[in-house]
Amino acid sequence: MTKIVLFLNVIFSILWPEGWAEVVLGTETDEFDFDGLPGAQHEFKIEVGAGKEECFYQKIVAGGKLHISFEVLRGGDGNAALFLLKEEGTEFDILQKTDHIARGGFQYGPFEQTGPYAICLDNTMSRMASKLVYVFLVTYVEEEWSKYRQEIEEVELTVSNFTVSIQNVHESVKDALVHQAQSRMHVIKDWYLITGNNSYIQTWSICQCVVVIMCSGIQVFFVRRLFRGTNVTPTAKPRA
Repeated sequence: MTKIVLFLNVIFSILWPEGWAEVVLGTETDEFDFDGLPGAQHEFKIEVGAGKEECFYQKIVAGGKLHISFEVLRGGDGNAALFLLKEEGTEFDILQKTDHIARGGFQYGPFEQTGPYAICLDNTMSRMASKLVYVFLVTYVEEEWSKYRQEIEEVELTVSNFTVSIQNVHESVKDALVHQAQSRMHVIKDWYLITGNNSYIQTWSICQCVVVIMCSGIQVFFVRRLFRGTNVTPTAKPRA
């Protein structure tokens, strides 16, 4: 992944040499900063030929520190040496070095001057075999790194507070949905209860109306029979 990002940054720097910049801690810089950190971080593999040295340059600001480590992956006796050099005119001063070992590294800093520093891998002890070496280096400024960590902690605190707020809102929404579901259930239950009561009352009201009408008709019928009389006797004679 780091190699892909490195390749893309190189392509963009070629296509837009003046417009490609990155903002670190609020300051725009043209230096490569592949991880958005206050400094630089690189890891790569390099082939060192038999009996040769391979060097590369890293720009380091004044007050910065360097951490570098390496490991010989294959080739020969599996040992190599690492040098940190500073160019002084036509000569180089050795600032730090390691013995010929399979893996190792060192830390150096803070640097007194801003500028490019040479980092060399030495394989001159091996006359017949080349070596593949893995290199990892980090440059950083202690003050900027502390500020960066503080900003990250503040961002994490803000995100944590925001997450807690979102969780509270989510819980409130969930409680509201539960309350709405219970309200709907109560409404449905009340509707069925009211509908059933209405049907029950209507049925019994109709039945009672029918009974009342029938009773009234029967009463009228029998009362009329009590007061019913004839004008002749059973022998067809007029009544006196």
